[in-house]
Amino acid sequence: MRRAARLGDGWMPYLYSARRYADSVAKIRRFADAAGRDLSAFEWFAFVFVNVDDDADRARQATTEFLGGTYRQDLGDMLDRVAIVGTPDDVAAGLREFVRAGARHLVLAPATRAGALDLAAHLADVVLPRVAVAAASR
Repeated sequence: MRRAARLGDGWMPYLYSARRYADSVAKIRRFADAAGRDLSAFEWFAFVFVNVDDDADRARQATTEFLGGTYRQDLGDMLDRVAIVGTPDDVAAGLREFVRAGARHLVLAPATRAGALDLAAHLADVVLPRVAVAAASR
């Protein structure tokens, strides 16, 4: 975070919750202020694992399997801190939290072993319009 504040042109952590992201934004701003750096051209990204399904439990299970296989550990207990999963309303609300936390660009990674393109299309068609409307009203 110090290096991003002093030298970087942006910030894009992953496996962050919206709360942790907000904390990192505040720290980077403090570090930049201390260094006398203007962050007006700085880009704020959030890389977020997502899974959306009309059945929230099914989305959670698929995400737990995907991340568990990817990182070779059971992430079920910490799933809500490293991914946004659930119904379209759940996921839209979670993404809006990242926008409120300071993210201006969201990089969404479908957290599924099968149907990633279908999931991406569903995110684009159903979820993201709900996020964009909320972000535009800020």
